[in-house]
Amino acid sequence: MKHDHNADTPSVAQSLAEWALSIRSADVPEACIQQAKLLLLDSVACAIAGGVEPVCKNVVAICEEVGAAGPCTIIGRARQVDIPHAILANGAQVRVLDLNDYVVIPGTNGPEIGGHPSDNIPVALAVGEARNRSGRDILASIAVGYEVFGRLKTLMDRKGAWDGSSISGFVAPVMAGRLMDMSVERLTHALALAGVRASSPALVRQGGISAAKSIANAMVAQSAVEATLLAERGVTGPVAILEHPRGVRSVFPKGDILETLMAPFPEQSYVMQSNVKAYPCVATGQSSAAAAIKIHGMLGGRVDTIKRIEIVMVDHHFVRHQQIDPSRARPRSRESADHSFQYITAVALTDGTLGPAQYEGERWLDPKITALIDKMEMTTDPDLTGRAPGTYPSVVRVHDTSGKIYAVEQLVPPGYSRGGIAEADVLDKFKSITDSVTSDKRDRIIAAGLKFDRTADPTEFCASLRP
Repeated sequence: MKHDHNADTPSVAQSLAEWALSIRSADVPEACIQQAKLLLLDSVACAIAGGVEPVCKNVVAICEEVGAAGPCTIIGRARQVDIPHAILANGAQVRVLDLNDYVVIPGTNGPEIGGHPSDNIPVALAVGEARNRSGRDILASIAVGYEVFGRLKTLMDRKGAWDGSSISGFVAPVMAGRLMDMSVERLTHALALAGVRASSPALVRQGGISAAKSIANAMVAQSAVEATLLAERGVTGPVAILEHPRGVRSVFPKGDILETLMAPFPEQSYVMQSNVKAYPCVATGQSSAAAAIKIHGMLGGRVDTIKRIEIVMVDHHFVRHQQIDPSRARPRSRESADHSFQYITAVALTDGTLGPAQYEGERWLDPKITALIDKMEMTTDPDLTGRAPGTYPSVVRVHDTSGKIYAVEQLVPPGYSRGGIAEADVLDKFKSITDSVTSDKRDRIIAAGLKFDRTADPTEFCASLRP
């Protein structure tokens, strides 16, 4: 349905601003607050683990070099900076390992990846710290931001020209505007200004895949919050940005945008649909990795006896596309390796695990790994969709030289949640991927995080993130 803007009709941006500001922190369901708290801890763990990656070291160095001294924490660093540079630095660290949360939403022909809404948790953390907001206010902002993210995601064409990080140009102002106590008018212009710079091309996550995959969302969020700060001072933007044919309507072409965005905040909101990743790889490859790790144990690590490998996955158009993409079958970068079903499975079969260490030393070029990739057959099975609705199941079969077959059917990947993330899953993951800090440091972060919803300000939690 076309939304015509005139002087008597609120723009979509104004309607979104009104909706976002109408939800009081106290009204956000307790289950959503608890889920947001666990997702905050999971994101911090991803940032600590990702902070040692070269791309993050470069991003953080630039943020410390050009960013002004300010009130905001860069995770793992002593120096505090301004809001936009904290968002860029932390956004890159959270995202770089492809280990932060993911959402699966129902699609026409099966499950669809609903993106990584935790990419924008650094927005709520930075603005909340700068404006000294309560833990619950920050967590409520995260939950509302997740809901906007999910709704806009359903309006995008997965096969279109725009990347999902474009959504964050509108999510970030919603999160920030709530924490800044903005008026509807100022938040409307924040959304309009942010939308001018929001659209990211789908190329950032296709082909050979560059480091832009790791920082695209952080760059969009940084720009969007800068726009929000400008709007707070009265700078205006084109308020018809979301519905005008020369705005960003082509980024969100599916469905009725106003009807989609204005639905009431539900009990089972988008934040409740989030899942924790067990492995630093694409969400659609989590089950294959888990199955391969189990087969490693069955083989006793004897991968030299492998003759043939079958990988059977859910029959979905974008899974099929990922299977046949030559740049993923033969990855040439860290970013393409973690999106390669072939590499993920081969290295998990070889090592019996899949973590950040499996991407060190350009392992994807190892002849032992490429030899296993040459033995792989990728197929799909429509039956898997019905047997494991809402997720990405996988069956891995390994045939050895003696004729024996080792098979594992992984219908649900580790960390997948049907009714809320398990606290134990988050804490186990936190401890397993943050060995760059001391156990005492981990314990302090976890303790501060678990009581974050009951704190009057973010001081203790943010302090625990600094050396």
